[in-house]
Amino acid sequence: MQQNGIQEAGEGKFCPFCKSRLEYEYYQYSHVGKFSCPNCDYGNYPIYKEAKNINLKTKTFEVDGISYQIQDNSIYTIYNYVAVISVMNIYHIDTEDVIKALSKFALNNGRLENINVNGVPTIINLAKNPTGANVSLRLLKEDEDEKELLFVLNDNIADGFDVSWIWDINFNQLQEHKVTRIITAGTRPYDIAIRIKTAGFDPEKIIPYENLELAVQELYKTNVKKYVIANYTALQPTRHAILKK
Repeated sequence: MQQNGIQEAGEGKFCPFCKSRLEYEYYQYSHVGKFSCPNCDYGNYPIYKEAKNINLKTKTFEVDGISYQIQDNSIYTIYNYVAVISVMNIYHIDTEDVIKALSKFALNNGRLENINVNGVPTIINLAKNPTGANVSLRLLKEDEDEKELLFVLNDNIADGFDVSWIWDINFNQLQEHKVTRIITAGTRPYDIAIRIKTAGFDPEKIIPYENLELAVQELYKTNVKKYVIANYTALQPTRHAILKK
């Protein structure tokens, strides 16, 4: 599971030692991928653990020929799981215990949280920066079902008043991936709506709301699967407004 070429604003493009531009064999997100420095060979390290046979639909992957069943279906959580498996291996934790723990582990409290709102599947995720937003949007693109998006953007002190980072989010091709409607809310609903419009999404299907509860009411006027992306101070108010449903 890997992207062909960088689809977003990448970080870590240059070698931290000799400053040469890094060369990627493949790219995932942010600076993550298989890279090396053509000048000083930075990045050419032996692989300790490698995930293979990744299936996002069945939520399974393999490491060292052992199959793991998980509750998430995103590439970046699989990176986390492989890191856990690596540490468990170093400390000689029994493999069966690791399999059992990963199969039951579920993120919540707005971190890839899956909830059911009156029969409507809803996935809520925090995004505090372009990388967080891009990996969240990648979930939408990998989901073959029709879906709608609520994007809540605040600019409070804890968020930072400058929201220009939204221009580094890759909103391209959402309509091609069966995103049929987008609701925007928060203290900057029009900024994020304009950003999505400039990415080519049909402006007739972008609905901004200054009131969060009204935005949530609008979102659940249909029974289509929902994805919710909210930045730092927007996450919990958004989550609470949805849970009221």
